Amino acid sequence: MTHFAEEVWADYVRGIGQREATRKLSAHLADGCADCKTAERVWSRVRTFAAREAEYQAPADLVRLAKLEFMVDAPEAHATWAGLVFDTAVQPLPVGIRGGAMHARQVIYESESLTVDLRFERKVSDSAISVVGQVLDRQEPLSWVSGAVVVLWTEKGRMVTKTEVNECGEFQLEFEPENQLRMSVITMGRKTLRIALGSFD
Repeated sequence: MTHFAEEVWADYVRGIGQREATRKLSAHLADGCADCKTAERVWSRVRTFAAREAEYQAPADLVRLAKLEFMVDAPEAHATWAGLVFDTAVQPLPVGIRGGAMHARQVIYESESLTVDLRFERKVSDSAISVVGQVLDRQEPLSWVSGAVVVLWTEKGRMVTKTEVNECGEFQLEFEPENQLRMSVITMGRKTLRIALGSFD
């Protein structure tokens, strides 16, 4: 018994097959061929699955994250460097506590469109450094940037760690001290902001 090719089945279940092929297939199914009835059910499920797949829309937040992943390795032409505008390490300590050990350091970097506020603190339990930060929109004072990705790099381009900021533009990272670390703040619709953090030892 001659059965039917896959392309004939694909056209048949979609109702677009040639009239003669459709007539022969329908007549064959009416004769009760068990194998072809099974094939019809399989191809009908494939058609239903394909129809549902065409209607599927990925969640907007996942689409945004996927696009940000491709932007992580964006070339320097699509990036801008932030400037340091405040650093507690160069501020004089108040009278009475000068000469004491500094356990935390706050720095603020700015570019044309963003302000990044960072606070570094060395953990007591080990050598790791914890940084908490917030990304603000300079175009709208007191407004933060949500949905950005913050990436920590070495000078040679190796990614140390990354995280996503929350709805208030806040984030937290931990890393082991290294020389000449870089930070990238990646946001949709803006150039990637790069920050030269320097050395931690």
